[in-house]
Amino acid sequence: MTISNQKITRLLTISMPFALALAACGPKAGTNAGDQTFSGQTSTNVDTNAFDENGPAEAKPPVLTFPQEAFRDQQPAAKPPRPLQLPEVQTFKLGGQVDVYLVEKHTLPTISADLNFEGGSINDPSNKTGMVGACMALMGESTTTLEKLQLQEKLANIASSISTYAGKETQGARMSTLTKNIDATLSLFADVLRKPGLREADLKRLIKRRIDAIKQAKAAAPSVAFRVMGSIAYGPRHPFGRISTPAALQSVKVSDCKRYIKSYIKPRGAKLYVVGDMTKDQVIAKFGPLFKSWRGTPKRSIRVGKPQTRKGKIFFVNIPKSAQSAILVHQFGPKRTDRDYFATEMMAATLGAGFSSRINMNLREDKGYAYGAGMRFNYSRHFSDLMGFSTVRSNATRQSVLEFFREIRNLKSGEQPTTAKELSRDQNGAILSLPGQFANSRSALARYRNLVYLGLPLNYYNSYVEGVSSVTLEKVRQMATKHLHPNEAFVLIVGDGDSPQLYRNTDGKDVPFVDDKGAPVTLRSAVEQLAASGELGRGGLVVLDADGNIVK
Repeated sequence: MTISNQKITRLLTISMPFALALAACGPKAGTNAGDQTFSGQTSTNVDTNAFDENGPAEAKPPVLTFPQEAFRDQQPAAKPPRPLQLPEVQTFKLGGQVDVYLVEKHTLPTISADLNFEGGSINDPSNKTGMVGACMALMGESTTTLEKLQLQEKLANIASSISTYAGKETQGARMSTLTKNIDATLSLFADVLRKPGLREADLKRLIKRRIDAIKQAKAAAPSVAFRVMGSIAYGPRHPFGRISTPAALQSVKVSDCKRYIKSYIKPRGAKLYVVGDMTKDQVIAKFGPLFKSWRGTPKRSIRVGKPQTRKGKIFFVNIPKSAQSAILVHQFGPKRTDRDYFATEMMAATLGAGFSSRINMNLREDKGYAYGAGMRFNYSRHFSDLMGFSTVRSNATRQSVLEFFREIRNLKSGEQPTTAKELSRDQNGAILSLPGQFANSRSALARYRNLVYLGLPLNYYNSYVEGVSSVTLEKVRQMATKHLHPNEAFVLIVGDGDSPQLYRNTDGKDVPFVDDKGAPVTLRSAVEQLAASGELGRGGLVVLDADGNIVK
């Protein structure tokens, strides 16, 4: 049998370490005439100091030496952040009815576009909450000539995507594609907008998926908290407070969707956001034909009224055997267009808008009650919600609620004001993270669309670094006094009402919380005591179910 040179080399490579190991482990020379190594030499070359009578001796660790240059004693100072150079936003009209916002980015051959209309879930009928979301999703499923799988296959073949969506106050259709496939993608995009399939089978599948999602949401404490929060903050009849149910979704028909789309998806007043490898002339040439033959003014959306916040201080939803509790603290804050926005955001950053914020360091790092906790502002056109949220160990629920309110009160009162170190940290974090928000076409598109939605100028980010950098400690302290209102805030607690609670004693140790008879105090009893004591403020306790209904 012939063995190639390559195989011989491989055999030698594999066998050589074994031969060397056998040689190294050979017996000492002179013991008898057979004490020979495979090479015919005695083993006198083996390091006998590495062995003792019990076997191999323990190896001594090497002595490590490190350079002691003076420059290593101090961390290098960070250089000042470079100015953020954002591309210009070009604005113009298409067909005299669509406002276009174009950001040219020619670094990659990709294009993202979003055709945005006024509307959204605020237009849900009161007895069909969730209808608009389902109908807008149905719109993107198919066209009159292409069923769902056929449409998705055509998009996949050209590396493109098309989707439709509905938010609270806006709705629309998105597309993304490679530059070379813009024509084919736009043709499909136009069909989705102008000739949606709206098939019964697709609607049934979408409704079933949404109902299954509701069932899942009602079984987990965190999702229940966000499910019912709007109903408490805005009121169950407010457009921002209605809760979708399986019964409401099952009542949605294809005829509802056809009527809604016909009434609200019209081009006049729509906004087209385009980010990517296109010029103004190319946008006009490619998108222009879509709006030449498509005319019409959409039906006016309903007016969003003032919040009708439910009466109560502590709201409780019982989820039997839940391993964790969800805590959500809510109060209203200033509008997004408030002139003190930057100082307000830095105040919120101290409190809960980052890993090193006080609430997270308290509940996670100091006490180990939670994996994470925070508090930040969320903005709409009309309102802002300051929300604190965490999922905590069931037995630490009561104590965690107290810690939330303690941090808010300490910052508001000035007992523990924002420090120079905290402000510098949060300013640097806000400034240095800004470029990442424009890292790709989709994220850049979302940023500019949000500016238009909130009524902010398109050159807003040009002065962002200056705005953040100009915030002073005194201004942050003023915002804490002005905008933090723990006595007006409510707290929503979702968890197992039968879970025994702990409390932190004066020695800083967690011990079982027991009543006068030594019996464990459960979460249900603990929230009743908190409400009765007024320790968090006036308002009392309200018990809800996972649909936001009062449990009597």
